[in-house]
Amino acid sequence: MTGFSKVAVFRQDMPPRGGYSPIPWARVPSRRIPLWPFVSLWFASNIFGYFYHMSEKREYWKNEMEMDESRSCVEPLILAEQDRIVLRQYRANRDEETKLMKDVPDWEVGTWFGEKVFKSRTYFPDRPHVLDYYGLARPSTQRLDINASQWQI
Repeated sequence: MTGFSKVAVFRQDMPPRGGYSPIPWARVPSRRIPLWPFVSLWFASNIFGYFYHMSEKREYWKNEMEMDESRSCVEPLILAEQDRIVLRQYRANRDEETKLMKDVPDWEVGTWFGEKVFKSRTYFPDRPHVLDYYGLARPSTQRLDINASQWQI
């Protein structure tokens, strides 16, 4: 015999003895969390943050004042070094021009077709023209000098 020979007995689903428990329909308020710990923590962190900020601000401005003083002390040295580099390049240009034009008769070094470029010997330009400064230099020198300008004060 197979398992199909038994007849399934129908059984009605009934409530438990004594009935179901009553349905809670009234509102149950949640447990209230006290506010004073959060307010006191917020207040304490604000007080701590204020004093910490003031001490950091004082330290920042002290460092800024020191950096300003050091910049003002070092600036003349850097400007003198830049002037020295410019004069060295002018001297190298003059020496190169002397070497290039040694075979040309009646050529005066430092003139423009025999005419002096500057009327007085005391005038020296602050910023030389790019062609005057790098006219006889290697391109790598020009690239290095242009990249070095980002380190100026």
